[in-house]
Formats: sequence, C-alpha cells, structure tokens
Amino acid sequence: MVTISSFCISTTKSLSTRAVFLRAVQPRSTSASTALKMSSSTSSQTKFGISNRAIQTLDPCVILMKQIISQHEEKWKDDGIYSLAQGVVHWKPPQTVYEALANAVQENLDEDKAITGGDGAIIHTYCPDEGYPPLLASLKLKLEQQNGLQSPHVMVTSGANQAYVNCVITLMDEVDGGSNHEEESSQEMISKCVVFEPYYFNHVMAIQSVRGGNNCGGMASTEDSKSNAEGLLVGPTQQGRPDLTWLKSRLEEYKRPSGSNGIRIVTIVNPGNPTGVALSHSFLKEIAQLTKKYGVWLVMDNTYEHFDIHRNNRDEENPNIPYPCLDDEHIIHIFSFSKGYAMAGFRTGYLAFSSKNGSEGKGTIAYEQMLKIQDTIAICTSRISQMAALGALEAGREWVNKQVQTLDVGRNAILEAMSSLEEIIGGTGAMYIMGKLPNSTDDKQFASSLVEHFGVAVIPGSFCGYPGWIRVCYSNLPPELCLEAASRLKRGILELTNK
Repeated sequence: MVTISSFCISTTKSLSTRAVFLRAVQPRSTSASTALKMSSSTSSQTKFGISNRAIQTLDPCVILMKQIISQHEEKWKDDGIYSLAQGVVHWKPPQTVYEALANAVQENLDEDKAITGGDGAIIHTYCPDEGYPPLLASLKLKLEQQNGLQSPHVMVTSGANQAYVNCVITLMDEVDGGSNHEEESSQEMISKCVVFEPYYFNHVMAIQSVRGGNNCGGMASTEDSKSNAEGLLVGPTQQGRPDLTWLKSRLEEYKRPSGSNGIRIVTIVNPGNPTGVALSHSFLKEIAQLTKKYGVWLVMDNTYEHFDIHRNNRDEENPNIPYPCLDDEHIIHIFSFSKGYAMAGFRTGYLAFSSKNGSEGKGTIAYEQMLKIQDTIAICTSRISQMAALGALEAGREWVNKQVQTLDVGRNAILEAMSSLEEIIGGTGAMYIMGKLPNSTDDKQFASSLVEHFGVAVIPGSFCGYPGWIRVCYSNLPPELCLEAASRLKRGILELTNK
C-alpha cells in the first residue's frame, strides 16, 4: 500500500487477485434477448469463462438507443428520426484542426522533411506516454490561464472516458489495506468510489468493470451504504446537486483507525451529465474541503467546462478565469476535446494533476503511478489526434463560446416542450435537461414509443440510475432542426402522458 498521508494509491498488481463468485445481475438496460444470451454464456463458463464483472457491467445505453432507432428507420425514412439522445454537438471542429491535419500529412509526404525529421514526418510513430510535447506545453498554458491551475502535470488520454478509467485503476484497490480483514466482509474491504445519481453511465461502467458493483442505484437509498456491493457507492442528489450530508455520513462511516478511508474516490461531473446542472464554485469548494478532510481523492470531470451557461462556477476572487478549477493536491481534473471543440471522433482528452510539494506531493505520485496504467492501456493517444487537438487550441475558447451560443434556441425549445412534466432539472449547464414522467411510467418503454410514434429519441433515466425520468440533449441538432425535434417531443409527452 502506497500511502500519501491518508491518500492511497492502488497497489493491486493484477485486476483479479482473489476468487470472488458473484451473482450475475442483469443490468437495467438489458433486453430480454440480451439477458437470454447472458444466461446462456454464464452457464457455459465451466470451461471458457467470462468475467462476472464484464457480465454485470451496464450495457452501453447509447448503442441500445441506436438499435431502437434502427428498428423504426423504415417507418421514418421520409421525415427522419431526430436524436436528442447522445451528447454530441451539431457543429464541426474549427478550421485550424483541419489545417493542422493537412500540414502534418503534407510534411509526412515531403521526402526532404521526412529525412530531416519533424512533427509531420513521425505521425506514424509513438509519442511519449504522457502526450505529444507541443500539445502538453499548450495545455499547461491553457490550464493556467483558463482554469487557474499552476504548473500542473498533464497526461493526454484517448478521450475523457479513458482518463476516468485510468483514475479508477490507479486509485482503487481490490482490497482496502486500511480495513480490518478479520472483522469485515470481503465486500466491505474493497475500496469504494462514489458517484451521484443520476450518474454518467460510463463512470459506473468503469467502476463495475474494474472493481465491481452490482448495485447501480435507482433512486439512491440513504440506508446503510454497506449494502452496496463491491466498489460502487451511489449517492443521492437534490435537484441535481450532490447531497453533501449523505456524503459526509458515508465518509465518516468508512473512516479507518489508520487515518485512511474505505472510500477512495468521490466523482463529480460539472457541469453535470446527465443532470444539466452547473454547480457553483462555493459548492465545489465544500466538496473539496470535505474530501480533503477525510483523505479521499476528488476526481472532477470538467468535460463540459465550456457549457457553464450562466458562469455558475465563477470565482469572485479570480473573475477573469473563464472556468476556475480548484488547485489542490488531492484533486484530479479531467478535460475533453469532444464537446466544445466537436472532436469526439478524435478521442482526445486529458488529465491535470497538482504539482505542489514536488516529488513528495500527492498529485505527482498519482501522476507517476498512472503512467504505468497509461502505458498498459493506450501507450499514448494517437499522435495525429494530438496534433489535431493542438490545432483546436489555436482557435481558442472564444471560438467555442460562439458555437455554444447557438444552443440557446434549442435549449429554450426543449425546456418548453418538457414544461408539462411534473419536475424538470437542468438547462443551466452541459447540454442536457431531465424530466420526471408520471408515476408508474416505464421510462424505457416511453423512450421507445417516442422513437416509434413521434420520430424523436431520448435517453431513459433508468440508464442513469433514475427510473421514471428521461434525459434530453439539445445540442445534437442545429437550431432549426432542434425546433422541429422539440415540437415532436412536446406532442409525444402530451399524448403519452395523457395530458
């Protein structure tokens, strides 16, 4: 066990160091046919086994929604099905991205430059694990000027999802070294990671696949949290804001005599996916202080940093910083090029760690240990993608801000379309709005009916641990098409809820 004060780093040499036989739990998103296949595959594992954790991990809900859409494409072949499901933006990357790609390829074709070397001449090769040096330098400058992080360690990843997986593997242990193995069950010994529901499904999938967790919420219970199996702890929210009273009680519950904590990570997405809620800077400070007090890592997913619509995260002490991030040793920040810069297909994200206290600092040690995970999973993010990301930074934050402003029309239209629902959260950040369906409404069937009868797709709340709700994304379509999609959504809600 590597312990930095009370902050721990995983020392697990293998992702499966002990035999644990877990009941195969059917994920919420699993169809009957898929469940049948799972049952069949599970029963045949006497010779050719498949990891129970893989089986128990949630199915990718975006893929499931695309399957539903494909079932009804023939019916809607003339008018088309409008997707308000996956979190993507309607614009293309900035011109500087394509220019960077063109220059890199041209240099690769130029024999003289290929002989003398240069960026374009080596696009087919590996680059350092942590990232392409020119991009790293630009990111460090961006993080200082736009996020208030001073001289951070930076690691470029294949999207923000890989960044989060890196964190889970690096920070969580198979067995919590601070627990009393004789007095506690095997389930209680495993280090925990907290997410808040409604949660981002890929975060839960990362925890489930790496450290296990059958209980993936469904209106988080405030009962004894030790009923949550394996590595996953799901906490409640209030109007999209994490319940800090619940969090404090769990941090106290899992406190160890050694000073460490059975909870290893607290995960916050701000602005929120799927909530669409932008948390205030003061609220984020509370979470940071609480996790620091109990010796727990705080992983901040800032994928939607450009979508803090009303600047809820404004720091009054540093008003000129566009999106301030808390610069503390126990906080690891995640960023992405997928949303603001519309580069989802390039799969480029990055992590920022504090460099305070030099080689003895918590952030530095976490960064150094995570390089092992980086080298194992990706070695490095595609060099050509990193060159494209460097081109995106040349366009700058103002370019992104102009694109984000085009979402105002669609956001207002979706809010109006959902206004007949009992409760709505979101619309202040990211690109999502969530709505509560009438009691006893099956949200998955509701979403399927919207596609079949009204030609519009949304994400069922069950996929985010919030059954009876739907998540609607208003950034997928340009304003004029989003207005049409909102009209369909409104008709669908009114008819399917009998209003």
